[in-house]
Amino acid sequence: MSEQPTSFFGIDLGTTYSVISYIDEYGKPAVIRNASTGKETLASVVYFESAGNVVVGEQAKNLAVVYPDKVVARVKRSMGQESNWEFDGVTYTPESISALVLKRLAEDAAEETGRPVRDVVITVPAYFGMLEREATKQAGTIAGLNVIGIVPEPVAAAMQYDVAATDAERVILVYDLGGGTFDTTVIRVSADRIDVLCTDGDQELGGVDWDDRLVGHLVDEFVAQTSVEEDPNDDREFMQELREKAEDVKRQLSSVSARSVPLRFGGKQATVEVTRDMFETMTGDLLDRTLGYTDRTLEKLAAKVATDDPAGLIDEVLLVGGSSRMPAVRTALEKKFPGWKPRLHDPDLAVAKGAARYALSSAIWDWAATDGDSPDARERQDRVAAIAQAANLDPDKLAAFARKEITTVLPKAFGVRLVDTDTPGWQDDIEGHSYIQHLVHADQTLPSRQDLTAGTVVPDQREVKVQIYEQAGGEESRELSANKAVDHGSGLITGLPAGLPASSPIEVQMTVSREGLLRVEANEPRSGRDLIIEVQVSVLSDEEVRSAAATVSAITVRS
Repeated sequence: MSEQPTSFFGIDLGTTYSVISYIDEYGKPAVIRNASTGKETLASVVYFESAGNVVVGEQAKNLAVVYPDKVVARVKRSMGQESNWEFDGVTYTPESISALVLKRLAEDAAEETGRPVRDVVITVPAYFGMLEREATKQAGTIAGLNVIGIVPEPVAAAMQYDVAATDAERVILVYDLGGGTFDTTVIRVSADRIDVLCTDGDQELGGVDWDDRLVGHLVDEFVAQTSVEEDPNDDREFMQELREKAEDVKRQLSSVSARSVPLRFGGKQATVEVTRDMFETMTGDLLDRTLGYTDRTLEKLAAKVATDDPAGLIDEVLLVGGSSRMPAVRTALEKKFPGWKPRLHDPDLAVAKGAARYALSSAIWDWAATDGDSPDARERQDRVAAIAQAANLDPDKLAAFARKEITTVLPKAFGVRLVDTDTPGWQDDIEGHSYIQHLVHADQTLPSRQDLTAGTVVPDQREVKVQIYEQAGGEESRELSANKAVDHGSGLITGLPAGLPASSPIEVQMTVSREGLLRVEANEPRSGRDLIIEVQVSVLSDEEVRSAAATVSAITVRS
């Protein structure tokens, strides 16, 4: 036996709370408790105490309103965006802020297990585009981790639920209402596969939005009862205490029908009564939004499998994410979709535990490979034996992980920018007559490949610029404004032969690997001139990632 066995870690990097799990010596996922609080979850909040010292977790969360200029929360909603914060003369991006949370998780795990935390799988919402997924991977790199996989949260949750334990084919809908994000995903499980069929969601919808509604209600009721002259919203300490109370009340209303909230401010005091019915009424539109996304996911399923009753295809509904505990969630789903019996599935920890399982399975299947076929049965057997020995695991138990291969889908459409030359006056407004021709589409199974033959725009065109765009919103549209240009996703085919007529063919091929690596090849067949773009779908360059990693490594992170 190895004195320091290999470990497989999974991380749920959440908007409000994060969790790290690993496969223990019994082959089961175990959650690491925070060294400071003893809790299984770590608040995804960072407080910049001083140069070189930050606090991550509950203490940072408690200071969020009191010292808003020194605290960053809900950073997950900014992943993949060009946002930044400056503290003590140092600029931080969403990736580097997230890296500090990951660093604290990894240090807790190393302390509890006595093993270095190196290879990890990190989860993301299923609808995260490549930009957000790459940002998450870069956050891991900045934290000093080797990210061996980025897995959709519902896939991880399904693995922990052990949907793979039966050979009977089932279709499962995962309804994931987390602290700051929401998504719905349909997964098909068969004897030898777990296939993601379709997904949808909202990066700006989660439990914190329910908290915000309750905070606003409590302030309004307090002012109405006391006629206090000062504005409570201007008092940071009061609002911090109120937000903590609101979150606690929200949780308690999942098990009680009413709660009295005593408040004191500006020399006045009052008790505000909040009932579950009141809370559900004031947040009903938020819940309706989740049902809208559920509808849209079922519409995608109907289009994919050609059925008039997609809801009837669902064999099981899993409720994941802490906010899915609210009784209104299950009630609304059962009312809207008769026959569904949603099951609450370890909402706070399932994703991290499933990510640890995925990390182990990934090692067997080598899903991180960008080329080549999946390993055959003999290769999997050899890998199981080697991994079992390295990780001190029972090879028979480990073999169960090797039974099923996981396939996922492309979260957003990708395409190239073209010009509509059939419309009069296009020469005077090329921008206005440009559109995006998508080659690969949302919910398309990975790996994927698509070809397109476009054409030159004007006679005697000597070069062609190929620009790649990703779908920006929830709906695919060819409008330029509904797509976002991919950084490092463009290139020129130069030296085209003289005298080419307009509309001379340019052949374009777009491929996306199993792990989401995007590659575009363009060719002008007459001259043989070609272009290959290995697309770097990210906000940060490699140099910026290295610089951020150096900064984070020098910071002391405590909780």
